[in-house]
This record gives sequence, C-alpha cells and structure tokens, in this order.
Amino acid sequence: MLDKFGSEFLRRNAEAAAVADDPIHVLNPVERAGLRRVARGAVTRAALAGVLNAIATGACDLYAAHLFGPLPVHPLLSQRAAYWSVFGTGAVLFAAVEILYLGWDGLRSVTRLSAVAGMELSAGENREVALALARAALELPNPPEAVLGVNPHREASRAQLVVASAVYKLKIFVTNFVFKQVMQRVLPLMATRYLLAFTAVPINGLWNGLVCWSVLREARIRVMGPSAALEMLGAVLENEPVPRLELTMAIHRAVGSAIVRTRELHPNHVAIVRAVRQRLGEPPADIELDDSDVFLKQLPELEPAERRVVLRVLAVAAILDGRLVRAEKRLLAEAYAAADAPPCVAHVEKLRRAFVAGDIISHHELRRAAI
Repeated sequence: MLDKFGSEFLRRNAEAAAVADDPIHVLNPVERAGLRRVARGAVTRAALAGVLNAIATGACDLYAAHLFGPLPVHPLLSQRAAYWSVFGTGAVLFAAVEILYLGWDGLRSVTRLSAVAGMELSAGENREVALALARAALELPNPPEAVLGVNPHREASRAQLVVASAVYKLKIFVTNFVFKQVMQRVLPLMATRYLLAFTAVPINGLWNGLVCWSVLREARIRVMGPSAALEMLGAVLENEPVPRLELTMAIHRAVGSAIVRTRELHPNHVAIVRAVRQRLGEPPADIELDDSDVFLKQLPELEPAERRVVLRVLAVAAILDGRLVRAEKRLLAEAYAAADAPPCVAHVEKLRRAFVAGDIISHHELRRAAI
C-alpha cells in the first residue's frame, strides 16, 4: 500500500525533466550541481526534523519527571505507568509526526532529484522506476519474491535475513543508549537529568541526515539504472547480433547469478533482466537462471571470446545496484577462474565507482572487465 501510494505521489507531482544531450545515467556539470542542491536541502531538513523531535521528546521527559517527581531506584508498576502515560504518549506522537514529515519530504526530494537527472516520472514507461523510487524514499525493502525466474534469496538462509533486518532496526536505539551511558560515566558532574534528557538531540539529527543522504544516493542510482543497463549491455553485445544458444543461456545465468549473490532483487537488476530478454529473447521455461553453481560449471564450455562476453555482462550486472559486496567479488573471482581469464575484479570496482558518479563509461572500459 505504501509503495503504491508513494508511486502515485511521485507521478502526480512529477516536475518537468531537465533536457540534456547525454543519457540519463551520465551526469553533466549542471545536473551534478542540481543534485547537490537537492541533497543538501533534503539532508538539512531531515537533520533538523530529528533535532526537533529529540528536543520535544526530551521536554516530555522533563515534564513527566516534574509532574510525578523522580522515579525511585526500584519504582512500582503504578509509578512507571504514570510516568510513561505522559512521556510515552508524547514520544510516540512526536515520532509519528517526524516519520510522516520525513516520508513526505523524502518523496518530494526524490521527485526533484528525478527531474534534475532527466527522468520523466509521469511517462507511462517509467511506472516501474517510480515504484522503485517510492520504495527508496520511504525506506521500504525490495520485494522478496522471485521475478522473471530469479529468486534473490535462493542462496540466503532465513537466519541471515532476520539478523540483517534486526540490526538495521536497532541501530538508532543502540546508538542512543550507548551515547547516554557514555555521558553518565564520562561527564558525571554535567550529566544532570536536564542534559541526559536531550542526549538524543545530536544522535537523531546525525542519523536522520545520514539516512536521508543514503536514501537520495539510492534514488539517484535507481534513476540511472535502466538507462545504464540498456547502454552498457548494448556496448557489450554490439558484436554479437545473434549469439548461439549456449552463449545466450550463459548470459541469462550470469545476470541471475549476480542477483543471487547479492541476495536482493534491486530494481536495476530487474532492468537488466528485462534488457537481456529484450535483446536476446525469452529463455526456455525449464531453465534455472539463478543457480550460480550451474553458471560456473558451464562457463568453461564456451569459446574464449564468448567467455569474455559473459564476464562483461556479469560485471555490468554486479555494479548496477551501486554496490560490489563480498559475495559478488567472490563470484567474479570464481567466474574469471572458470573462464581461464585474468582476474579483473579491481577494474569492475572502478566501473562501479564510475557508474555511481554518473561518469561516461566507454566501450573500451567495459571490454577491460574481461581481457
């Protein structure tokens, strides 16, 4: 419900996209300056919202303490209930207001960012991009379901997924708790109740700013992804107008393996899966596309020139989500070894940085992903 609401918000409030001669994923100086302005404004507002929320919550803490007096070392349940009826109500109310504001401002900022980058969100062909941007702005996870025959969680355990989610949710609470303990021990003379009540002020402001910066970075990557997927895939396959079936299957499996190792179906991954199918056609229905072991096993069976093509497609798929995690680097290393090719993981990392920065990536640089 939230991602659909956010998508409609973006499409209805879409601003006129900037016109440029270069593709969307290439950022010229004017676009870079515009994106920096959008990011600075959004991060400043998010940090200020966190500071105001922390101040208001601290004031509720002091008011409750003044109203009911300081709690004893071992308070009764009735004393705790009275205190939390005031402080808890205020904290929940101000937190809800902050969350609603951050969600609204995040959607608004992503709308501006898309326009500056040249993405026309109101266009029908960009409906999926708008949905992906809404998820980024509202900090919603990517769908866990398999898409187009690729299950991103095929090689991930449920325990790993649960732990990763729990760590993400607890980060602000743990930081506030640790900071308050440091204040109590390091500054015993200054750590009065008035000071401790407002220790969350810098933490909330800092976290909000960092999260907002991360959201806008992710949104920018999602704006650039579809354009980059089409152009880079076209550059890699420009000399392969009608590849034979074995090469086609290896390319499909290369993309699926990159997704499985990431353990998340990023919207840009969906974009390259669609781009591969648009270029090479639909794979057979009975073929597993997300088994990295099968991909690595069949890679040596290709001709040397075909292996290099597959390795380049794998490199493109690996960098399109803006990250190159350890599992992806391991997959790349294993693929280079299986293809009997010199390892070029360092160059793939260079390509990733260039893509995230919005730089022009030449055909020659793409070919260097597999020599």
